[in-house]
Amino acid sequence: MHMSETRRPGRPASADPRQLRVQMLEIILREGYEHVTMSQLAAEAGISLRTLHRYFPAKGDIVWLGAEGGHEALRRELDAVDQGLAPLQALAVAVGRVFDLEVEVEPTARLRLRVIAAMPPELSSRPDAYLGWRREVAVFLARRAGLHPDGLVARAASAAVQAAMAEALSWWATEAGADEAAHTAVERAFRGLEGLLGSGSEGHGAPSGNNSASLA
Repeated sequence: MHMSETRRPGRPASADPRQLRVQMLEIILREGYEHVTMSQLAAEAGISLRTLHRYFPAKGDIVWLGAEGGHEALRRELDAVDQGLAPLQALAVAVGRVFDLEVEVEPTARLRLRVIAAMPPELSSRPDAYLGWRREVAVFLARRAGLHPDGLVARAASAAVQAAMAEALSWWATEAGADEAAHTAVERAFRGLEGLLGSGSEGHGAPSGNNSASLA
């Protein structure tokens, strides 16, 4: 699906929102998020700062645009997932379905996640972008276990799930082959986490051979 836009005479081609975002992400990846300004981005793209702000009010929006709303789709998919699945399996299925709903094309997603992976830790975590995701996971896990979603166990488990997903996406963007989808990397990370920690004893249930090595 391509975003259509009626262009006014004289507006540069790079003002197409999706093309502009890719161009901005490439510059940010090259220069470093913390080192480049909106004015520099606009100048290199050959557009005015006002035009850039029309599409991206702040620099963070170039990287994080759309992340805040994904938790609503996650909630719907978690409500619809097979209740007979184990919690991490159910989460893997739900997250995979959310990724299937994403309109962001894969090359742009990889580029954006490479930018995030290169950002300093204090910038790459973006708590406001993932707070909704963590909350939905906490509610889901608490409901499954009969716990309060604000309790220690549910909060710790949801933080662990989010960390596993973030690591899987970072690995996918920077190391995975071109034939691997993002949701597949997340699903494999969840399966590996369940295998390593679910048995409660060292050496049992860990993913074997290629799966373990490929996620290292």
